[in-house]
Amino acid sequence: MQTARKTAWQLWWPFALLCLLRGSRWTVSESLPGSVTTLASASLGCGSAAALYLLIVRPRVASREHLSQLARSALGGALLITGPIISLLYPRNISPASLTMALALTPVVIAVYEATTHHSGEALAGRLWPGLATIAGLLLLLAQPSLSNPGKDLFLALTPLLTGCGAVLFCSARASIWRLPAALLGACVALGLGAAVNFATHIGGWPEMAGLASGFDALEALLTLVALGRISATRWSAQFAIVPLLVLLEGVALMPAHVPGRMVAGLLLLAFAAVALLIPPSEETRFDLGTTHPDPARTD
Repeated sequence: MQTARKTAWQLWWPFALLCLLRGSRWTVSESLPGSVTTLASASLGCGSAAALYLLIVRPRVASREHLSQLARSALGGALLITGPIISLLYPRNISPASLTMALALTPVVIAVYEATTHHSGEALAGRLWPGLATIAGLLLLLAQPSLSNPGKDLFLALTPLLTGCGAVLFCSARASIWRLPAALLGACVALGLGAAVNFATHIGGWPEMAGLASGFDALEALLTLVALGRISATRWSAQFAIVPLLVLLEGVALMPAHVPGRMVAGLLLLAFAAVALLIPPSEETRFDLGTTHPDPARTD
């Protein structure tokens, strides 16, 4: 029993810490506006995290047969880390509420992607409803996004599409000591190209507190990949229900007042969707609970 608890803790602590970090980072951004994420700070953070990892672990040079798996890891990392902040390329501000609802569709993208690649369409309906329940809960809690601007709508659509597809690609790559740094370097390149576009078009600039922003971005990217490498993509996507739930609960705690029934219903829907995503489907129970565990030989 004690060994099982220890294994469960090793499996879940990166995901729990990731949710706590993303759920509380807004407080840092409020008090230190210069620490807000930009494409440049995220690129620097991913590059620094990859360099530090390689410096500490010093892995052997990957063999030729692993190059395709490294390319898959790099592409997956580029997509899933860039996806949540791809809207920073848009010349106008997109509201956090709209981005939160867009990211809540990530479990739906993952469900469709996995059903397509594994030809298991009969189980698709059961995989779709947690993501749709998250959207329903957010619609009760946040302002409904406007979908009248084609450019804005495109970036909102790309946000869950890139994030979900990147998560599945990363998970499908063979687990090796090179998977994590390859994903970080892929994200560093993609974000660097985006930052260069922003600098060229004067959309974004270098943050006033670049070191702090990059540090947070590096930690967030590391936790994202480590958590995704230890649990399934579906379970990992539960963060897009858990993080809004944490932020809204923090807001209720900071401003205690009468909580309307609509808010209670929305919070319950988010909690219900998060639990549904964290519990594996019946056909994955044996795999997730029986074979998914930290391998002592793995360091990613």
